[in-house]
Amino acid sequence: MSNYFFNSGLKRDGQLQLVPEHVRFNITQLTPSEVGIVQFQLILAEQEQNNIELIDIQDNLGKPLIKITLKQTELIIQYLDGTYKFPIQQIILYKLYPIFISFHNEINLITNSNVQTQKLKSKFTYASNKVGILLGSKNNQNAYTGITRNLQIRFVKEADLKMQIDGEIKLQKSILNDLNDIGQIKYKLPFSKPLKSIEELDNWKPNEEYTILPIQPLKKITRTSRQPLLVCHDMQGGYKEDIWCFGNPLRQNSYRFYYMTHCDIFVYFSHTFITIPSVPYINICHQFGTKILGTIITEGDDNTLTKQILDLKYVDKLVQICQFYKFDGYLLNIETNVDNVDLFLQFIKQLSDKLQQIGAMLMYYDSHTAEGVLKWQSELNQDNMKYFQACNYFFSDYHWNLNKLANTEKNAGNQRNNVFVGIDIWGRGQYGGGQFDSYIALQEIKRAQLGTAIFGQAWTYETSNDSRSQFIQNDNSLWQGKNTVSLFDKHKNQWAITFNGGSGWKIVQDNGEETAIASFDWCIRTYTVQLNLVSSNKGGIIQFNARVKGTGPKFEDLYLIGIELYDRQNRCIASIDSFSTKVNKGEIQFNVDHVNVADDKWREHTLSIKTTDDTQYIKFIEVGKDVEYWAGNYGTQFTGESMVYISYDSNKDLLRMLKPKTYQEFPLQSYFNNAVGEAYYIDGQKNTHYKGYYDNLNDFDYSLCYPTKKIVSQDIQDNWESNINFSDSWNGSSCIKIKGDLQVHKSFLIKLFKTRIDPQGNINASINMKNFDKKILQLSLVFKFADKGLQTFKPTKILANKGWDISQYTILNQGKTLKSVYLKIENISQQQQAVDGLIGGLAIYDDRYTEQMKAANVDFKDPTKYIKNIQLKESITNLYDLYIQLELGELGPLLKTIRIFNDKQWIGNVRSNYAYFPELPFDGKEMFVRLQIVLNNGNHIKAESVLPYILYSDQVVRLP
Repeated sequence: MSNYFFNSGLKRDGQLQLVPEHVRFNITQLTPSEVGIVQFQLILAEQEQNNIELIDIQDNLGKPLIKITLKQTELIIQYLDGTYKFPIQQIILYKLYPIFISFHNEINLITNSNVQTQKLKSKFTYASNKVGILLGSKNNQNAYTGITRNLQIRFVKEADLKMQIDGEIKLQKSILNDLNDIGQIKYKLPFSKPLKSIEELDNWKPNEEYTILPIQPLKKITRTSRQPLLVCHDMQGGYKEDIWCFGNPLRQNSYRFYYMTHCDIFVYFSHTFITIPSVPYINICHQFGTKILGTIITEGDDNTLTKQILDLKYVDKLVQICQFYKFDGYLLNIETNVDNVDLFLQFIKQLSDKLQQIGAMLMYYDSHTAEGVLKWQSELNQDNMKYFQACNYFFSDYHWNLNKLANTEKNAGNQRNNVFVGIDIWGRGQYGGGQFDSYIALQEIKRAQLGTAIFGQAWTYETSNDSRSQFIQNDNSLWQGKNTVSLFDKHKNQWAITFNGGSGWKIVQDNGEETAIASFDWCIRTYTVQLNLVSSNKGGIIQFNARVKGTGPKFEDLYLIGIELYDRQNRCIASIDSFSTKVNKGEIQFNVDHVNVADDKWREHTLSIKTTDDTQYIKFIEVGKDVEYWAGNYGTQFTGESMVYISYDSNKDLLRMLKPKTYQEFPLQSYFNNAVGEAYYIDGQKNTHYKGYYDNLNDFDYSLCYPTKKIVSQDIQDNWESNINFSDSWNGSSCIKIKGDLQVHKSFLIKLFKTRIDPQGNINASINMKNFDKKILQLSLVFKFADKGLQTFKPTKILANKGWDISQYTILNQGKTLKSVYLKIENISQQQQAVDGLIGGLAIYDDRYTEQMKAANVDFKDPTKYIKNIQLKESITNLYDLYIQLELGELGPLLKTIRIFNDKQWIGNVRSNYAYFPELPFDGKEMFVRLQIVLNNGNHIKAESVLPYILYSDQVVRLP
């Protein structure tokens, strides 16, 4: 028997990712045989397109042999000249359930120990000595987000075939049985999900061993003023990357919502009957003091489900679900006719009252007349007033006008704080048009002194073409009033070739996207724009984004991208390039020793430079060269270019109008961590996740009360910029980058937190920073206490660690309420200085928190005391799954995260009572597992100092 295993571009043995391009293989030296078996195992985490091309097997002449396509829940096998269709339950989420397909006189399709067969029209034989394998989806780049493992083509004798199939069925049955009981740990699918039917609601029961219970309590952060903000998160139907409770294994660019500090209520919304918020969002919201609601929704022409849910017996069940998962109530979104209005009101009242008893809430969505007819009022009026009064919270539809808004203001009376007026960011029938003009509607809602309900805020992500930089740019435009004007039209060929070395540039078109490929000698092209055709407002930011990768077989090709600014006399007055990323006063000096090196992955670059009053022309530059000196185009590839001009308009700044909430307790701590990306840093040291990338919304920690553009200073005016930086970090995958210029002995303040805290004893603080030269720039904390002005505190100690400085502060008890926290950056040199530094984290806490930490007796060095059970289980890919059951006790309320290491390799973080890490390599002898505890004030010790928990081979649970 011959077996062929394909491992192309693998992160580790046994894994082949099919996102987003085809992968081709050639198999040689096949022995002709009467039986061929194709076996493969896969995950489908999401299905964005209807058709997913899984496998296409061709002979060396391109003649099709086998093609396997998944169309929704139907597997279509095109075998030689015949087509065979099989219904199949969608393979689901995180745990490998293998598909096993064999071909002989019939197709045997085995999934989860179920067998389906169909007789073949033709027998599968080979006459060729070469077969091509095509994997992926050529036409739908994002159609398949998943993993195929252990792809094999085998040739066996007929007598062995039945034994092979029987063995596969036995194996899969044992796997399924074993999933339900692994030692003392009850395995449950580690993802969040809704209840889709009345039957699922009937059958729901709390399971105290459920592995994904959140541990994060609702933090005390409130709004001292009226007019709260609700954000309704309808992101592509919900339950996307945020379902993963131990980290998403499949995608690097998942959505992030950056403004929880301004959000009072977050609704997790989907079009599924009972929407239970995903566990990561419960944790994030509670971390930022934001209440999170699930959704009860019925919709469509048939109101059968509405009649069923209005049975009062379900009130207690809905309250029990809310209490068990620790979210904060429901949005009641009944969008069908209601036959019995009295029963409807009774249901609303009872559910609202019982939710209030557990500290939760019920909010009614505006959708009915007084008679229960489905009709969106787009205002609070006498028709829907009784529904509002039954629960005391009201969410108005989006199709309002100024007259309807005035009616809502009048009818809300002294309950304006509980009435939320909708803004659809997508702009569907929205007053003011929505999208980047959503500020128009918000201004009117603020004038009416009502609450705001922003719906579909992920519009900025869904329209970003899967580009992280484009998403952040869109988000900044929407929320922070950063006007963005595109300078680049990809449909017009305005690139000028300034050097066409080797075989010259090659331009490839694929699905409307242009890719430029360099050759074996230097290739240079430029794109020039006249600024006055864009805007008369000088002093904005020019930003250039591009994706770059090398071309095989050797991918380490050379490249450089850059921006040059020119005045009216065509003289270069400033430039920046991707190698140095520093602003210079002349043209880019091209030097072979000062260029970037590509690899086999698309890397996204972002360059920014500030314009001056003299700026007239902007030149964007791309330079590439093949490192191998091969004829043809095997050099650096450039695609996805974006060139924009960014300026600030305070009238469009939603955050300025909304204002942040007030922190009411210590600690105040953040690493500004997006928790997504290929690089992850721990105490300034770069790590990579064992799967090659990290995407874990549970670890999301991006907390900044005011964006860094909220700078209070007359000294710098508008000469600054701030960005989320992904190229470096202190802890996590990102940090804050601050750029600007400071005159001699001038300073500026960045407001970090609005607070109302009475410190207990002294205050301790620390700030992690990089690239702030202590000889020319001084960073200080500035506090505002009640009845006092701003007080500046210089660091008592500065420590150095791996290129980062850690400024530590001890501030004696002031005996006053802390009202605000600022960061002050001051130029202490004798000349103007450019600020270009990173803020990787800050922590502020008082003596009370220190005493709580001591009382809990946190053992940083030996966290194994918190392990209740730990085991390895052999997976079906010859790797091993690690299960850890924790018993946190008094540590729980103090915990920020627990980092898990397999020997010295960081494998992920966990914030729950259980941890699950699939498919780890194991040599069969021993595994060293380390748990590094990080507290809410950032306190922890080095991972290397943590005592390991050692797993030996006799603790490995092996499958029969």
